[in-house]
Amino acid sequence: MAQIPDVGRQEAPKQRRGSSILDDSTQQTYGPTTTEFIIFNNIKYNIPVTSIVDTTILDWHQTQFQYVSRYENRYVDLGNIGTAMYSIYPVKNEIVGASAGYSIYRPYAYDNSKVRYFNTRSPYSRFKIIWGGEGRSLTAASYTRNINERSNIFFDYRGLFIDKQIGSTGRGDRNVQGINYMFGGNYGSKNQRYQLYGNFSRTRHSVDEIGGVDVDDINDIEAYFDDNRQPALNDAENIELRTNYQLYHQYKIKEGLQVYHEYNRFKQQNDFLSVEGNDFFFGGEIQLDTIPIKDRSKIVYRQHEAGVKGDFGKTFYNFYYKLKDIDYDYRWLDGDTVGVETAPLENYIGVNLRFGNDSLSYINAYGEYLLDGNFKLGGTMRNRWIEAEGYTALSQPTFIQQAYRGRYDLWVNNFDDPLTTHVKGSLNLTRGPFNIKPKASYTLLSNYIYFREVDSTEPRSLQPLQASSDISVLTGEVELSVQFLKYLNFNTELVYTTISGGSSDVVRIPDIFANGQIYFGKAIFKGNLPIQIGFDIHWKSAYFANAYDPAIMQFYVQDEFEVPDYPIVDVFLNAQMKRGRFFFKFNNLYEFINGTGYFLVPGYPGQSPILDFGLDWSFYD
Repeated sequence: MAQIPDVGRQEAPKQRRGSSILDDSTQQTYGPTTTEFIIFNNIKYNIPVTSIVDTTILDWHQTQFQYVSRYENRYVDLGNIGTAMYSIYPVKNEIVGASAGYSIYRPYAYDNSKVRYFNTRSPYSRFKIIWGGEGRSLTAASYTRNINERSNIFFDYRGLFIDKQIGSTGRGDRNVQGINYMFGGNYGSKNQRYQLYGNFSRTRHSVDEIGGVDVDDINDIEAYFDDNRQPALNDAENIELRTNYQLYHQYKIKEGLQVYHEYNRFKQQNDFLSVEGNDFFFGGEIQLDTIPIKDRSKIVYRQHEAGVKGDFGKTFYNFYYKLKDIDYDYRWLDGDTVGVETAPLENYIGVNLRFGNDSLSYINAYGEYLLDGNFKLGGTMRNRWIEAEGYTALSQPTFIQQAYRGRYDLWVNNFDDPLTTHVKGSLNLTRGPFNIKPKASYTLLSNYIYFREVDSTEPRSLQPLQASSDISVLTGEVELSVQFLKYLNFNTELVYTTISGGSSDVVRIPDIFANGQIYFGKAIFKGNLPIQIGFDIHWKSAYFANAYDPAIMQFYVQDEFEVPDYPIVDVFLNAQMKRGRFFFKFNNLYEFINGTGYFLVPGYPGQSPILDFGLDWSFYD
């Protein structure tokens, strides 16, 4: 179970109890303030923070369409929206037990911890349409309404449709097609002692893999941007299907004592299909049969969690037991024959504690123990001046790391459990128009597992490996925000990273990482049209970034292609209307000056200069 979320991450408008649908005679004007929601984690952990519908425009252009910028450029993709993603910095592993190991499309799926449960005084609908150049688009729609004072239903849909940017045969030649939808609702008893929440979600994410650009010399940068460039891989597709049922209910026995139960049934299926492309995978050096590749891995788990929780003043406690039944299936590999338990039954005990529940000062602590020995421990602390976090987790290797059999891939390993320890802290310093936030973090990786090409007599040489010694990742960071001349704003973030240890070569992070933004923000036309207009800039120093293998859907360490440093410069305009917002964003201005573009991943050119437009409109009746 994930730790208690940070209290200070959201605005905390005054919480209203119950739900009051106004009758027709009421002269109340419906709008954002009459449409509240609370995210699931706040319900589960008794965090008294609700939010109203967001109508602001600050950085709206960054969070709606391009997922790399949504994650502040700390993730990379394959140069087109919806393609495989991974974090260039170590990330926290929330799962200490068995897991599939397929995470490249996770950013495009729903996050159950952040599901919104609404309390509306009128039906609320929201529609969002984004048109991007070269056949890139996103459509989204949501609807919610209270059916009585204590019950609400909702529906959400997101469709991502992205044409190929390389080797396209015309409009509608898809690189990515992602369909996401979720529906659910909640119910509360008359006295609010009993509360019930539930949802069902489904994601189908399909990517037509291109394998990058087909070039004779991988270091010939100009060849990747030739007008006649062609994809290196044809007739290959990755499909990820995710479904999840979630049911949560709680009952208040008395003040300071609640009992709850949560059930999740999760299924994730990953398919790799290829008719051609042997030359891509084997370099044309080995003659193989032409049997199509149809590789499949599927994980299904059913999870029950039951516990007690409650509040005493500003102190929150939670103790729980969790049972997780897992089934993992390979198309080609029988797990019983390779010593890998593909159907484990996991038992957990855990605790969550919180001291203080306001947005400026609190301490969170959590722990979870898998009865076979794996665990995670951690905590966060925040006050007006200081933020700090620390955690340590001993987790199991993923299924794909331990054993895999595809059409042309085979490995069986007996890796030790990876151990991750992480600490970070920051200071909040404000003086006049200046806000300075120095940060530092340290991550220790023990028994780290990674993918790399190795010397092998097998047709495919890409294998998972385990680092022979510890790896230390140390970062120093500073954020600076300045407002000057009343309407001008400047934000910057600079990160410096050093990696040490006997196996430091297997973790690839740029030495220097920088984000910058300068914008003009003001409400014009007598205050009726708030706007934000400015530039976004991102830059990383050159480094040997991880490459991508579509057949196993994993990023791997490589030493042949150094991703050059390159300033990515975008210009944007955000504007807010009475019940809606819109943005314009022109991507990658610097290519007009440089003549060639940039890379986030070896072999895959980044986004070419292109214009995006987005519109978001809400209805409250």
